[in-house]
Amino acid sequence: MGSIPETDPSAKPAAPAAHRRYANALAAWPLRRRMAVGLIAPVLFVLMVAASGGWVMATSPGWTALVAGVALASATTLATYLPRAGTGLKPDLGCTPCAAIAAVTVLASFGLVNSDPHDVSTAVLALGVSAFGLVPRLNNPSTCPA
Repeated sequence: MGSIPETDPSAKPAAPAAHRRYANALAAWPLRRRMAVGLIAPVLFVLMVAASGGWVMATSPGWTALVAGVALASATTLATYLPRAGTGLKPDLGCTPCAAIAAVTVLASFGLVNSDPHDVSTAVLALGVSAFGLVPRLNNPSTCPA
């Protein structure tokens, strides 16, 4: 008769490949980059809100939350340019197209947020633009296929 193979009940199922890749990328981030995100994101948020006419948490909480997401994504993108330990002051640019596009998306998302203040759909577009610049920077810019 056939036997059922025994499995270890304490074994955890393997995480999906994409989850492992992003978990490893976050763990590989140096402390200086994580601190830069923590310092830059609030500054970008305040600048975006101020340039858009001020704080409107009571009348437009959705817009405020989206602008906070844009500021966080933009700050994370900017933090990817910080030099890695042992490389001196040379920024971690990666390939030229990815470095330029990611930097431009930070400026473009800032401009979008300020182009139509307190408009949720424009803030969603700005979040998409900032995410478009962030994803290639998180996928190891030093091995850019371009």
